[in-house]
Amino acid sequence: MKKHISAFSLLLISLSSMIGSGWLFGSLYSAQLAGPAAVLAWPLAAFLLMFVALSYAEVATMFPHADNLAALPLQTHGRLTSVMLSGLAWLSLATIPVIETQGLVQYASNYLPGLMTKIGVVSVSTPLGFMFALVILLSFVIFNYFGVRLFARINSGFTIWKLIVPALTVIVIFQVSYHPKNLELYGGFMPYGWQGVMAAMSSGGALFSLLGFRQVVVMMGAIKEPGKYVPLILIGSLILTAVLYAGLQWSFIGSMREQDLIGGWSHLSFKGDAGPFAALAGFAGLIWLSLLLYTDAFVSPFATGLVFSTTAGHLLASMGKVENAPLVLAKKNKHQAPWVSLSVNFLLATVMFFVLENWQAMAAFIVAVQIISYSVGLICLVALRKQLPDYNRPFRLRCGRFIAFLGFYVCTAGAYWCGWSSVLKLMLLSALGLTFYLFYQGIFKQFKQALHFKNALWLVAYIVGVGVFSYFGNYGGSHQIPVYWDLLYLVGFSAVVFMMAEYSRL
Repeated sequence: MKKHISAFSLLLISLSSMIGSGWLFGSLYSAQLAGPAAVLAWPLAAFLLMFVALSYAEVATMFPHADNLAALPLQTHGRLTSVMLSGLAWLSLATIPVIETQGLVQYASNYLPGLMTKIGVVSVSTPLGFMFALVILLSFVIFNYFGVRLFARINSGFTIWKLIVPALTVIVIFQVSYHPKNLELYGGFMPYGWQGVMAAMSSGGALFSLLGFRQVVVMMGAIKEPGKYVPLILIGSLILTAVLYAGLQWSFIGSMREQDLIGGWSHLSFKGDAGPFAALAGFAGLIWLSLLLYTDAFVSPFATGLVFSTTAGHLLASMGKVENAPLVLAKKNKHQAPWVSLSVNFLLATVMFFVLENWQAMAAFIVAVQIISYSVGLICLVALRKQLPDYNRPFRLRCGRFIAFLGFYVCTAGAYWCGWSSVLKLMLLSALGLTFYLFYQGIFKQFKQALHFKNALWLVAYIVGVGVFSYFGNYGGSHQIPVYWDLLYLVGFSAVVFMMAEYSRL
């Protein structure tokens, strides 16, 4: 990838990928799950993800090109591990534009009622809403068709807007409609304990929003001196975004009215909560802010969907380049845009829009898929230090093995917090993808390439093990594992799988 963008543009891309529909809906869903303690979910999620991000900073700067996410597991653990992890990563990234589009349509349904209808408590798109969403998804492809340079220019303007509007919302709500007593009443500051905070991180949207830092890793080959800037960009974007989200959560909780909380935080609802912040601004008589938020409800999800559409296209093209998928997917146009991959992603997004349940449930599912795929960077760090001890490392992480393990544990716990329903879908998806790939290899390639089955056993054990914990656990499971003891058991499980992965390297 040519050096098309600056380090500042890459920082804006990272911020833009984190500030999307998460800020529009995350505060409401997190408050329902954790009450006022939801304020803690955002900085805690950012702190935990720093262990993951720092590990990525070392391995990604060793090979600063667009293919690193697909090529790294191929280098360390062979073909099958690479196929499974890059496939999960691609699917999660390609689905995020669908969620952002759904969030956009859901907000718009407040002033265009024909876009969505309610079946019980779930909002679903009408035929008109689907056509509206289809136009938005198609626009992502058109913008990306003209390459990363145009994308960076458009994204910079979007991101500045996306930072200003949420920050302004926090300031205005604190001044006009803030009730500090809300932090103590209706069950106290932590009505659902730390378990509620953990649920807010997964299902409430904290991890979903902050996991966007991976865009830096995918696109770092487009900047000069990645070893100098990428660690700062990764950590800086996590801190800035977490502070913004925590401020939004605090202002949201403080602005709740007494009638909204009659049933407690878990039953929090109010008129217009399909667009929470815009509705609150309307309640406070801030019509100008309400209109601004409805405008931002288009800009923020659109810009984030554009970022992930770009990333998913490049990742699928990378999979084609390293032969984890058909080679035609790597084909690019004169603007260096992977147009075949972009087209495939558009078709996938169109199909996925039909199967989405709601924003909250889909966010939990994507976190489960995404965070398992993130584990590859942590395993690769340890493996590469033994495979290529003398290779140039523009950024070398101190206490790398220990920090990589902590990051691996964060990935394990994060997937577990997403709940049994999401993990079950992850397991079924992994099995389906693996079956399809083996069929593809057997029919078209006749297993001419080594698949490295033994080197992938750790990953199979990892996914199945997370499934077992989720089934017996306390997040949509059978609650047979004592609360908080489950986190201790996950430490031991993570240590065993981490060692398996370390010694399964090529």
